[in-house]
Amino acid sequence: MESASAVADTLWEARRGERPGGSMRTAVDPASVVICAELPTGMTAAARAAWGRHAAGRRCPVTWAADPETIAAAGAVAAQDEFALAIAPEWLESKRTLRERIATARQALPGLAAAVLRGPRPLDHHALLAAEGIRIVVVDAFGPEPRGSRRPAPAGWACRLPVWGLWEVRAAPRESRGLWGWLNGPLSQLRPGSLRILRVGKVPMGPSGPVSTRLDRYAAWAERRQTGQRARVVGLSDLATTLAGGGEPPLTGSILKAA
Repeated sequence: MESASAVADTLWEARRGERPGGSMRTAVDPASVVICAELPTGMTAAARAAWGRHAAGRRCPVTWAADPETIAAAGAVAAQDEFALAIAPEWLESKRTLRERIATARQALPGLAAAVLRGPRPLDHHALLAAEGIRIVVVDAFGPEPRGSRRPAPAGWACRLPVWGLWEVRAAPRESRGLWGWLNGPLSQLRPGSLRILRVGKVPMGPSGPVSTRLDRYAAWAERRQTGQRARVVGLSDLATTLAGGGEPPLTGSILKAA
């Protein structure tokens, strides 16, 4: 009897229009995967060096969210990785505070275009974020549907355009216990052409780099699917470029025509 993984591989090849050992008949878009993790505050020089060494041994990019001071202290990020601004929920209580925190982060990272909202609170002040150059924000939940017509998201993608120039993308739900949680959690089966945002949370730094079984598991899962051409793992800013319709998109074909 074939193993479950062998059956899954055969089904994937059939969906791609490719017989095992045969020639390609039709192309199917791979899924797009983004891994978001949060840097801890107060990293030592040794921890920053270990973080860089760990990134060099990874085969997929990670978007690292951090507050402005941590971004400034961390310095350069690994070539394949990127920074995003970690938005604290309390910043949304004041437009002035939010604007000032973005400006502080931009002093350390002039090209800042992505952010991650901490916690389950819906995002607010969309127009301000867009005006300050933020193009994409990861959230755990969407707020009320904005008024007026907006550019539609690619079919099946958990994202929306609340104001022109700013995309909200919803992270995959965290794991829950039991078989149901495994089948429907963030590492459940990817559909061709789909979008999956994997949110790791805050990652402690040890002497040898990040200490996070979740990050290790997410990265290994994504790398296997990237190697098998089932997924392309991209940074959050790259996803914003795709949604905006510019540059070389991680996905091609009909799913982008829906945008």
